[in-house]
Amino acid sequence: MTFGERIRTNRIKNNMSQKQLAELLNVTPQTISKWENDLSEPGFQMITEMTNIFHISHDELFIGETEVLYQGSIYIAKKDLRMKKYYDFFVGFLIFLSVAMIITTTYISTLEILTWHFTLGFGLFTMFWLFLLFMTSRWRYIYLDSPNDLLDIYHDKVVIQKGNLTVEGIKIKNIYIKKYQFYTGIRVYENNGFLKILTTDNQMLVVRDIIDIEDLKKVIYKMKIKFIEEETK
Repeated sequence: MTFGERIRTNRIKNNMSQKQLAELLNVTPQTISKWENDLSEPGFQMITEMTNIFHISHDELFIGETEVLYQGSIYIAKKDLRMKKYYDFFVGFLIFLSVAMIITTTYISTLEILTWHFTLGFGLFTMFWLFLLFMTSRWRYIYLDSPNDLLDIYHDKVVIQKGNLTVEGIKIKNIYIKKYQFYTGIRVYENNGFLKILTTDNQMLVVRDIIDIEDLKKVIYKMKIKFIEEETK
């Protein structure tokens, strides 16, 4: 049993939720989740406070072997709230650019000095920007329509909060986890991305704009699923 699992075991033995323990320790529930999933470790002062809360010794917390069957959520994947301002910016920019391109295309079509080939090429270029505007607007709509808590991860299933969709581990064929390399490359964001699930009945489920994607990746690998792949390129 890992140190994080012993924290979870003692919390459950004391009939406490992650939120209740977090309030007693003056930290966030996400911090408790990271401790219990061995994604980070508490400082010694926090460990001492937990031993007082759980009414156990330091040795019991560090080397205790008591097992408690846990069926609850082991990790909550959250939406990256920083994305909104960038979606707003890019949608606004593409609207401005698309309008300018439409006006320009309309104007040059009236110029007899230019051939129809030039007008057609410029029109196709305008269509490309309109397509980008459509895709970005669609991603923005999906983002705004998604709850702040995107996923609940259990030992044997994934619950997508939007639509309250439960995907059992035995029905998951593949899971792909990918960082937003483009955003990382221009230093806009760090450590966010998306998760894609392929089920055994060939259903594709995608959850975008997840923050702390590396933490999610580590938790996913602990699940009881045979086929999990990482997409890094």
